[in-house]
Amino acid sequence: MAVAVVDSNILIDYKDTSPDTRHEQAESIVYAIDGGDLPTVRVTNYVLLESLNWIHERQRHEIAVDLKDRLADSAGFELVHSAQKDFTNAVELFETYEELSFGDATIAAYMQRTGIEYLYSFDDDFDAIEGITRLETADNPFS
Repeated sequence: MAVAVVDSNILIDYKDTSPDTRHEQAESIVYAIDGGDLPTVRVTNYVLLESLNWIHERQRHEIAVDLKDRLADSAGFELVHSAQKDFTNAVELFETYEELSFGDATIAAYMQRTGIEYLYSFDDDFDAIEGITRLETADNPFS
């Protein structure tokens, strides 16, 4: 099965229509995932937490709930819980890569454990991690 992972910045920018965001780019990715034009995308519990908290604090609670509902109801997204091993490995990645935030380290650890190569993200800090291929557009790497 073709699977990728999504970073919180895609989900946040999808809901944030401010002029300084990549809203249109994020929206095209989310719509393509929903429409089945992209691989199934996994949303880890850490990504969901970061996304919903950001939206809740800077926008409105209802917008955060709407995003959670959309992700849960979409056949294109899978909400997954990272294993404890991912947290432990994330600590190691966080200490190794100065440019990597802890949240991003949890994504990288999950991807390494599950063998998933592709990540939809606007964050080029992931480019330092071997084995992760970052995608910023609604392109299907499996086509």
